[in-house]
Amino acid sequence: MLFYFLTGLGHQAVIVFFVLSGYLIAGSILSQINRGIFDIKGYAINRISRLYIVLIVALPLTVLLDHIGIYYDNIGLYTGKVQAATLGFSIASRLSFKYFLSSFFMLQTIVLPPLGSNSSLWSLSNEFWYYILFPCVVLSLFFIKGKKRYSLIYLSALILLTLLLPIHIELYFLIWLLGLIPFYINLKKSFYKAFFIVALFVWLLIKKAAHINDFLYDFVLALIVAFCLASFTDYYQLTDKGLLKLNEKLSSFSYSTYLVHFPVIMISLTLINHYVLEAIWIEPGVIGYLIFTVVFLLVVITSYIVATFTEFKTPQFRDFLKRIFSTKKASSASQEAQNHA
Repeated sequence: MLFYFLTGLGHQAVIVFFVLSGYLIAGSILSQINRGIFDIKGYAINRISRLYIVLIVALPLTVLLDHIGIYYDNIGLYTGKVQAATLGFSIASRLSFKYFLSSFFMLQTIVLPPLGSNSSLWSLSNEFWYYILFPCVVLSLFFIKGKKRYSLIYLSALILLTLLLPIHIELYFLIWLLGLIPFYINLKKSFYKAFFIVALFVWLLIKKAAHINDFLYDFVLALIVAFCLASFTDYYQLTDKGLLKLNEKLSSFSYSTYLVHFPVIMISLTLINHYVLEAIWIEPGVIGYLIFTVVFLLVVITSYIVATFTEFKTPQFRDFLKRIFSTKKASSASQEAQNHA
């Protein structure tokens, strides 16, 4: 069924995001290095402000919503008695302070699982370490070429991270790096656009019909997405111009949506199940789609409210950090490229 097919592509959407992130962030870093304007302090502040402005609100919100959900849970959804979606664990057992600290310091999936019901945080940890790994990789090359003395520090950091980070984060770093393909391969013919779009759709269908090694499947998916990007000459070809403003509006709070959507879904379904009617494992039909619509709207509204106090304030938070650390501002062009990641 089309509905279940589209709503079951959560993991695949994260893989696509990894490729896009590599395209934007890694591409921006290489561009700045080539122009001799890369500032590691400015880069670090840009990345930290982007990630933490929402995270510092999303983590306490996760704890709050999960505790409310536990109180109203009458079927064991939060205690592991009920298996639903990606929940194969007890949410209640993952709400202690050590889980909070682990997710705050981007150590989820490294030291401990993500906080509470917010299993989506696994990819944020990956993303954070890729932001560190890539500059270390690139700047280490200067040491190999004998051009920069400080590059020995980056080489040492790269070796240390390679030894300490789990293999699954390092493997998916290869997927993140595939975002660089459009910078080195240009496939402008219409044939390539059509081919890779069809290939993407077919590969997504294959996932539903066959059992494939997870990383192998994700790597091929990322490869198709990267070549699909390479077949477009500019950003505006990726979307209809009439929808461009809508896309930009939705993307303006997409990070907030990602960090709060699952706890909001869980508490919404729990309260509906407690006060109104059964909202878990409901058969497809008018009631089921109505519940889906209500929960979807609650996620959008909550995410937008969170973004109003967090994500929309990212430039101010970034400037605040820059004043504290007395670092020069990055160029407006590099900020714009990084803000979209």
